Amino acid sequence: MIVEDRNFYSALFGDNPHIIHSKRSMLETVWKIFRKRFPQYIRKQKTCLISVPNRVELLGKHTDYQGGETFLLTGPRNFFAICALSDDGTSELINANPDFGETVLKLRGRKPEMMVEGEGANYTYTVAKRLLDNLSDSGLSHLHLKDVKSVFFGDIPFGGGTSGSSAKLITDFFILASVNGLLTDRDFISLVIENGKKAGLSMGTEEADDFSLALSMYLAHHENGFDFGDLKGDRGVGTFGGSEDHTAILLGERNRLLYCRYCPTEVIEKVDMPQGYMIAVAYSGKKAEKTKEAMLKYNRLSEEASAAVGRLNEINRTDFSLLRDFFQELPVHERAGMAYEQLSDIPDGVRLAERAYQFFKETCITAQAVKCLKEGQIKEFGTLINESHDLSKNYLKNIVPEIDFLQRSANNAGAAGATGFGAGFGGSCYAIVRESHFTDFIEKWKEEYIKKYPQFKDLAQFDVYSACRGVFWENVTR
Repeated sequence: MIVEDRNFYSALFGDNPHIIHSKRSMLETVWKIFRKRFPQYIRKQKTCLISVPNRVELLGKHTDYQGGETFLLTGPRNFFAICALSDDGTSELINANPDFGETVLKLRGRKPEMMVEGEGANYTYTVAKRLLDNLSDSGLSHLHLKDVKSVFFGDIPFGGGTSGSSAKLITDFFILASVNGLLTDRDFISLVIENGKKAGLSMGTEEADDFSLALSMYLAHHENGFDFGDLKGDRGVGTFGGSEDHTAILLGERNRLLYCRYCPTEVIEKVDMPQGYMIAVAYSGKKAEKTKEAMLKYNRLSEEASAAVGRLNEINRTDFSLLRDFFQELPVHERAGMAYEQLSDIPDGVRLAERAYQFFKETCITAQAVKCLKEGQIKEFGTLINESHDLSKNYLKNIVPEIDFLQRSANNAGAAGATGFGAGFGGSCYAIVRESHFTDFIEKWKEEYIKKYPQFKDLAQFDVYSACRGVFWENVTR
């Protein structure tokens, strides 16, 4: 059985024994609760196992939704889920952690009926409603969405900046889609691919399977509420983000990093992990909350980027939709300066100038850093990620003191470089470290942080992050 198969965990997460032990314990917990809660479903053919990983944004802070580029690692933190079709007309999604409760709903017509709201119920409702709407509007009557039973469990720290919220939304989608047969249905696969083409995706590339690529962008639009080709959006979950999380989560590969461009999504290149170095990730314990106030801060960065596009169009008499499209006639390294110069000259334009400057500068840094990593220039790569951190701190102003301390203390402890990442306003920091020094580095890094911020002693997490496989799902039996 897959739960006891070490090769299963190695194929997804690598050979680190600590990670394998942790993953096996998680999945055994999910199986145990599913057997106890829904014993009658164990022998059904469409009982499915799902794994949905997290991600680390190595570079590309707040650039994806303006058509920029990001460099991504698919991480070992994940959600496991076991699910089956329901026979009583009610969907139950049970979190194996009882502190987070359960979500109960009925899939009726075009509007799910929410009965019990557990933690993350908003994501479940958003996915279910979008699917019901899009399937109905597409005339795929044979793909009527049926209710499901599921148990899931995740170890991604919410508010940690490693895409826990996107992973939850994607887990909910795969719970509904897998046992309803969508993921193997030719009509649904065609629907997603054809609307991906309408959304501007280039198909048939060597770097990504057409369906997985299109599905990653489609699920990003579940989250932000945008239309996907002819598949109409709704309200989303309230954050105006891009597609990088969903790209890493669906397209990740073992031992490889993804260099991607967005609007539409494109995998530019897959880059091998550097030999002799490892990625350490520290979750600060300070959550980047998705409360109303926190979402306003996050969405401010998106809104300011859009405002900068509007003002640059006025200045240059252009009609571009994205920051990426401006100043293409200039060398890459000159675009940030031109954007800052033009926007800072208008009344109250400094904030927009800073936002546009960070976008162009970060895009330039990302391209340089990918080149350095491919050529084994780790020192130069480290310098660039340090620069990216400073850009975020000084221009996005989303680096809280805890993350700034983690970045500085990582460098002091011997990292080649370090940076906060993700949405900001809390979250995590990663560092690139020599493999031979890794254990001593982690211990020192953690010790210094807890000494400075003892209130996070029981919340902060310091881990090794290998490059892992993206979403996995399979019909299973026990």
